[in-house]
Amino acid sequence: MCEKINMGCKKLDDNIEKQLVQEYIDGCPIEAIMKKYGFASKKSIYDKIKKHYPSSYKEIIQTGRRNRKKYSLNVEIINSNFIGYFIGLMITDGYIVNNKVGISLCDEDCIKFIAEATNNDYHQYHYDDNKKIIYRIVFSDSLLAKQLERFGITERKSHIIPYLKLLPEENQYIPYIIRGIIDGDGCIYKTTKNTVGFYICTMSYEFAKWIKDTLENKMFMADINISQQKSGIWIVGSSLQTNIFKLMAIVYDRPYGMSRKYNTLRKMFRDYNKNNQQNFIWNDVD
Repeated sequence: MCEKINMGCKKLDDNIEKQLVQEYIDGCPIEAIMKKYGFASKKSIYDKIKKHYPSSYKEIIQTGRRNRKKYSLNVEIINSNFIGYFIGLMITDGYIVNNKVGISLCDEDCIKFIAEATNNDYHQYHYDDNKKIIYRIVFSDSLLAKQLERFGITERKSHIIPYLKLLPEENQYIPYIIRGIIDGDGCIYKTTKNTVGFYICTMSYEFAKWIKDTLENKMFMADINISQQKSGIWIVGSSLQTNIFKLMAIVYDRPYGMSRKYNTLRKMFRDYNKNNQQNFIWNDVD
């Protein structure tokens, strides 16, 4: 608790200053510390931290800031479907600027899903004379930004996303990494033959190769296509129907995150079956 104490005009002794620093580390709001100890500026608090911890004061300041945050997000290891999905979205639609980690989408349900899972806030912004609304969630966290580097997620990352190297225990979450990637920079579409297809866009060949190899070797899809457009963008995808069945069964197995592409895939699948009078069995998870 940052309860106010009366220090008068007396200089703080070392024990009181260390108490002040510990309260900062524990996450007490800096304004409350200023009020409690009678300081007029944040700099005075930082000076006390630097005085007692000259070699590690920068790390202590970052720790205090993290502890004041109401959200919690650790991506050092992919250990859940959510972290896998978040990594996929960050690779495709995320950004990092000055240790601020953000995702911007036009799909509010997806951003809201992330906000609720991390206990964070999100905001909306209007573009094109208020005709377009973008929803954005931001995490001001240098540790999170550092953890994301392992997946090639850095500032100006578009062309340099690497061939991902996952830990053995992370492989089980590949379907939701792929789902995050498709929800971010993928497309589910109807082909000229009225079948269903999907593709993923990326500026990085190494990442395109990882997607192809992962879909074929980890998810047992066949004949995944990879090609480069005149714009330089790499396209990875397939319209082979056995691959679409696996996409539905393994990746889009239930409502999660963004609903638009989940619903589009299932509607196209049902329409195709109905129009071709094929009796595929599919158990929905709703």
